[in-house]
Amino acid sequence: MQHPLSLEAMPTQQVNINDQLLQTRVLEVIHSENPVFMLQLPAVYALVAPSTSIGVAALHQAKQRLPGKLYGSAIGDLSTFLALAIPEKLPDEFRSNPEAAQCMEGAFLRIKVDPAHVNTPAIHEGSHQGLLLPDGPIRRLFRFIEHEFEDRTDPVVFPGKQYSAPLCTSANISGDPLGSIVDEERAFAFAEQQGISLIVTCQEAQHEKGSYPIFYFQGNQATIERQGPRVHDICAAMPNSITIQ
Repeated sequence: MQHPLSLEAMPTQQVNINDQLLQTRVLEVIHSENPVFMLQLPAVYALVAPSTSIGVAALHQAKQRLPGKLYGSAIGDLSTFLALAIPEKLPDEFRSNPEAAQCMEGAFLRIKVDPAHVNTPAIHEGSHQGLLLPDGPIRRLFRFIEHEFEDRTDPVVFPGKQYSAPLCTSANISGDPLGSIVDEERAFAFAEQQGISLIVTCQEAQHEKGSYPIFYFQGNQATIERQGPRVHDICAAMPNSITIQ
């Protein structure tokens, strides 16, 4: 049974990504009626919630979401993410060796997972995108949430799929002309204003700030759908068999 989101704002707390209480604090949030928290990524602040109907509603409320906007996922297990894809729509090297896709660390991978008529809060015309970060504390947090919900997959979000990685999106009001939040002061102000009860902080530095680039894969062809930090390095690291348009 789903419950309406609580409108009562809770004081915003913070916990470091390396704190021993991290999992306890995150569990308290993701199993609450308002299961969204803010996460400081190396390049940008993000909102994270379970890939459930309640998680989607929490993100909608936090972002004052505009119609037609969708959510990507935060990849924990790379093989599980790639298994969502229609096989022939993946690059050959990613299909035969999922670990080859580690070259995409620091980007969103957009893949075809369903026929074009399928649309959900996380799937647009059959495609879904996931953020792949290097293995480390943040990626382990994503994997922890994915495992926590692996027996509670929601067909409203991923119909017919066994995929439970959390949803993630930029931490800002939808359509905000100021764009993505990259500084601490603005992040904490947003959290207080929008009733975000937890911020997970991380001190991993990255020279470039901003939203992560998006690569759309259709077989051995990739299209850069959004520029972002390290996009040229990622392109250079891709297998030669992939053509970038």
